[in-house]
Amino acid sequence: MATAAPNISTQLIQLAPEVRDSHADFSASYQSFFNSVFDGGALDPKARAAVALAAALLLGREETVRSFLAAAKQIGLGNEEIGQVAGIVEVLKLDALQRPAQTAAAAPAKKANTCC
Repeated sequence: MATAAPNISTQLIQLAPEVRDSHADFSASYQSFFNSVFDGGALDPKARAAVALAAALLLGREETVRSFLAAAKQIGLGNEEIGQVAGIVEVLKLDALQRPAQTAAAAPAKKANTCC
């Protein structure tokens, strides 16, 4: 993935030397972590791409979705596979929305004269 230009907060961090140094250390550690997660491991590249796309869809960050969608297609995820990933995410999101209502409906009603 291409590195984006520094955002305004990253630019302003440069004004505070201690914060700047901590930020640089954090950025290097994050990049190392990112690389270890996305550049190998137990999952094959297509599985990693599908998981990353699913997470991006779940977070609802359009720019991140587009980035991981492009990466997934480049790795070889087909349209049907991408559609299934999106379907799985949608089912889980809908399930999460329905759970609180189901839990509330199933909870026993409290007696009016009792506390807590």
